[in-house]
Amino acid sequence: MKSAVYPHKELVTGIILFTSSTQLLFINDEAQALLRSIHTPATRENGSGLIPAEVHAVVRELASQLAKCAHPKDCESIQVERVYLNSARRLLIRGLVVPDEPIQSNTRFLIIIEPFPEQVEGLNAIVQERYHLTEREQMVIIYLMLGFTNKEIASRINLSEYTVKEHLKRIMHKTRTTTRTGLLARMIFPTPDRNGQTTPPDSIAAHERSVS
Repeated sequence: MKSAVYPHKELVTGIILFTSSTQLLFINDEAQALLRSIHTPATRENGSGLIPAEVHAVVRELASQLAKCAHPKDCESIQVERVYLNSARRLLIRGLVVPDEPIQSNTRFLIIIEPFPEQVEGLNAIVQERYHLTEREQMVIIYLMLGFTNKEIASRINLSEYTVKEHLKRIMHKTRTTTRTGLLARMIFPTPDRNGQTTPPDSIAAHERSVS
C-alpha cells in the first residue's frame, strides 16, 4: 500500500465507489490518505477504512436524487458537491451517478475527493479569522475563486441564487470591498492599512459594482 503522506503540490485524486444501497465497493489509496488527513468523526467503519460524515452526506443526497429517476439517462447529469473546511485542510467532495439497469439496484455512486488548487489556499486561516467569515461564506468565496457564477454556486451548495448574492453582499461588507474583483484580490492579496484593516489594491477595477 502507498504511503498515507502525499505530496502537497501534486494532483491527488481520491476515488470511492458505492452501491446504490450505499455499501462501499472500492476506495483507492489516495482517498484513504485524504480522508485520514481531515480527522473527522466517521459515521461508521467499513472494511477499507473510515468514511467520514461529509462523504456519507454526499452519498445520501445521490441516493435521494436517484430515487426520482425512472431511466438511466434521467440521472446521468446528477452531481452533488460539498466543501470540507477546517483550519488545515480544504477538500472538494464530488459525487456522481453511474447509472445501470435495473436502475435502483445496479447503479453506482462515484465519489471524487481532491484538494483545492493552490490559488484557493489563499483563503487561509489568517484571512478567515481577520474577516470572521462563516463556514457558508467561506464556501461561497472558494467557489468564487474557482471561477463559478452565482447560479453555479447556488446549485452546488443547495441555495437560491438570491441567497448567494446576499452572502456576497455580507462578505463584501466585512472585507470593505464593492466588486467581485476587489473581493478576490482581498482574499489573495490582503493589504493592511494604517488602522490594521485591509484595503483592495489600487489597480482593482472600480467599475464592476454588481454581485451578479
